[in-house]
Amino acid sequence: MKKTTKEKVFTFTILIFLILTLIFDVFNFSILKNQKDNYYLSNILTLICGSIAVALLMIKEKTGLFKTPKNLSFLLLGLVIALDNFQFASFFAGKMQPINAEILTWILFFISCMLTGFFEEGLFRGVVFSVLASRLEKNKTGLLKTIIISSLIFGGAHLLNIFSGASVGATLLQACYSTLTGALFAFILVKTKNIILCALTHGLYNFCGLLFSAEQGLGAGVVFDIPTALTMFIISLIVFVVSIIAFIKYTEEERIELYGRLGFGVEEKN
Repeated sequence: MKKTTKEKVFTFTILIFLILTLIFDVFNFSILKNQKDNYYLSNILTLICGSIAVALLMIKEKTGLFKTPKNLSFLLLGLVIALDNFQFASFFAGKMQPINAEILTWILFFISCMLTGFFEEGLFRGVVFSVLASRLEKNKTGLLKTIIISSLIFGGAHLLNIFSGASVGATLLQACYSTLTGALFAFILVKTKNIILCALTHGLYNFCGLLFSAEQGLGAGVVFDIPTALTMFIISLIVFVVSIIAFIKYTEEERIELYGRLGFGVEEKN
């Protein structure tokens, strides 16, 4: 099979999965008895198609971000933030309780959270990050710009939640902290050079944060009291400081190895 034919097949397949993503996103399916189950199922179908489309695009553009990860110790930063997104203080104070949901609902919720991580990390870190890296300076300054700009795009994308009925205040707050978490996910990519680890961390972050949400999760509502907010802030600040120090120590050899994996023509322009 000629190269041009392969590219056409890849492009056509990507378009098919993008169309399926839009179809599943627009039309909600009522196959299951429980309303939440149907919500999660529709979300899962949308995310599966979207994730496949993004993964195929990354493969088409010769990404190496599916290879063996590096510096696994830095995955701990992401796991700490993911677990910190669970409102421990409010939960142990008895202010939040899960609803009485069936096992199937829990499974669908978990899968939905994890697939959101795979889709969003593939799109924003696998594609957007790589494209920006190919356009900006091929040095540490350019890498920092790539992290910042891709994180701002990730945070800004959450502003679209306004059109789905979310309040302006809540949406703006979500956009702000999504920008910060996006920077952390980008840094995990920079250190581990593996998109799967970013996706798993992101998925766990969603699961911990949305578990007690009345709208999207399996609880009666999230409670952010002073102990919860203070605990989350202190832990996030520690992770932020550690990340800054690690980036300052980031070597040119590490950057070159990262850019060699990104694909999207980055290596050729490096």
